[in-house]
Amino acid sequence: MPNSSVPESIARIGVDCREELREQRYALIPAGKLQLSEELSGAFAEMAASWDRLDVDPHFGGGELATRTRRYSDFDYVPATGELTPRSHVAYLQSEEMNSFVGGLERHFGDVEPAIVENPLFKALVEYDFDSLPIEEEYRSQKWICQIHQIRIAVNAGKTYEVVPEGIHSDGYPFAGLHLIGRIDIDGGESTVFTWEEEPLAKATFLDPLDTLIFEDRKMKHHVTPISAPSDRQGQRDVLAISFSLPGSPYETVV
Repeated sequence: MPNSSVPESIARIGVDCREELREQRYALIPAGKLQLSEELSGAFAEMAASWDRLDVDPHFGGGELATRTRRYSDFDYVPATGELTPRSHVAYLQSEEMNSFVGGLERHFGDVEPAIVENPLFKALVEYDFDSLPIEEEYRSQKWICQIHQIRIAVNAGKTYEVVPEGIHSDGYPFAGLHLIGRIDIDGGESTVFTWEEEPLAKATFLDPLDTLIFEDRKMKHHVTPISAPSDRQGQRDVLAISFSLPGSPYETVV
């Protein structure tokens, strides 16, 4: 039985990484350690299918080598109830300092589909990521902004391309969770978290759906190595990124 001190939102995923996050500001969670309920396991296929409906990202620059498709939306998030309310459509904007590749550009992507927001596994991952974070209790009762990115990198047969063309970077969020949704016919894609001075802290290659990294994005950097497809078919890598920020508090996003 789960320890009674563990919130239900964490117990239903099955891994309590709060101590790791407090001590080292990141936690790598292999999917094999998850203990999802039958309901959550059953909701995975429906959620994952939405990655087939993402919009082409015209800013990726993959040319004949690769494409990136994605959706992006901001939500109001109430931790006490788990309620996610869509905010008005907004461009994804980063400064040139934070993103040397496409910083300064207003990038518009399709919004996250309403059905995904109601998916039980999606909602459980949002709650799990937030409740795992080392946040003071005074801020847990406030309404946060939750940023959702759905991203697919598809590499053409026999090609290799960057997963993150901007290189080693921070996206400026106080906290972020990265969850592998799918990985088909690719090599590479090793994830690394770094100190701000770009000294590596930990490395892992996400291989199984729901392999996870949760970290204090604003206080460290991260990177993923290029991925390659076999000579006879396309390969792809799908990820879900869940980020949190609280304007007007110590947990604002650095743009």
